Amino acid sequence: MRKAQQTRSLVAAWFDFLVPTEQPVALELHRLLRAALPELGEAIRQGNLLLSLNGEPLLAIAPVTGQVELLIFNGAEIEAEFGPLEGVGRRQRLLRCASGEPVDAALVTRIALASAAACRRQQAFGG
Repeated sequence: MRKAQQTRSLVAAWFDFLVPTEQPVALELHRLLRAALPELGEAIRQGNLLLSLNGEPLLAIAPVTGQVELLIFNGAEIEAEFGPLEGVGRRQRLLRCASGEPVDAALVTRIALASAAACRRQQAFGG
């Protein structure tokens, strides 16, 4: 069984392996998400940093050439609040953050909080 300390070490190592231009963006996204939702669990899945709420995948930080994407697993459920988000899947949406550009901290925080609220509502109703 993996201990919490080992998980934190694995997450820290994940950042170390990012391309230097993508690393600051990923670190800023991570800082903002942890500040907004400190209770999120973390794991590395398919090369991305997965953040979950009560075991339910909620968000992921996904490095892509020249940018970092914030994957919002229940993004379709929060679009009414934010307007159309990128993505065409049934539920998942994303926010693209270009390398070398400032991250919109207010938007990322609002998305994280809205996503968590939608997840909690879903869990409360047994969905």
